[in-house]
Amino acid sequence: MAQITSTRSLYHECQNHGQCGKHTLNNLLQGPVFSIADLDIIAEDLRKIAQESLQKTIWKNPYKSPMGMGYYDVSVLEAALNKQHCTLAWFDARRDIAESLAQQDESMVGLIVHVPTSPRWVPFWKGQHWFGVLRLSNGAFVNLDSRLSQPTAFAGFDDTIEFLNEILQNDGRLFFIHRDTIESKEQVQGEKGSASGIVAFEPIAAAAAKEYEEESAS
Repeated sequence: MAQITSTRSLYHECQNHGQCGKHTLNNLLQGPVFSIADLDIIAEDLRKIAQESLQKTIWKNPYKSPMGMGYYDVSVLEAALNKQHCTLAWFDARRDIAESLAQQDESMVGLIVHVPTSPRWVPFWKGQHWFGVLRLSNGAFVNLDSRLSQPTAFAGFDDTIEFLNEILQNDGRLFFIHRDTIESKEQVQGEKGSASGIVAFEPIAAAAAKEYEEESAS
């Protein structure tokens, strides 16, 4: 993969206190859309819904890390994306990723990647990590993993596919993220300043993506 020479054009949060879920969402949405407090509220709402559905008390929230870290279940990420008029769809690893990715249209924001991790400082502990891969309007893909010091562009489609196949071969999971084309721009803008306190950003800042494409071409 080719290293980006400038990070001015793309928003990129680096890893901080295990907050990979928040970083993944904000990096894909290209702005500081969600805070840990926002995601904690979503996780708590999901716990209450599950509790009512099962008709029993759920003391331990299964949708967030019990250690107070920033890892969240995929249901939290999906609910957060829905608030931004985006959808999340699990990719069936039995399918061909190259064929599936080639068939995506302009509504695709990118992918969310889930990988198992093994922290060196915690023996026998199996961790988990989320990160985003952004799709630009020209069809190019950029790795926005918060563990990277800056965004990293894939050399081309084949490079992207090789990377994603390696993820799948090592027990990783992929989720396709799309803009909800049913919702109009006016409806998205209308939610700014809502009672939730979550600011509505347009998924992928068009100006930022365009600036990055121009820099990459030079």
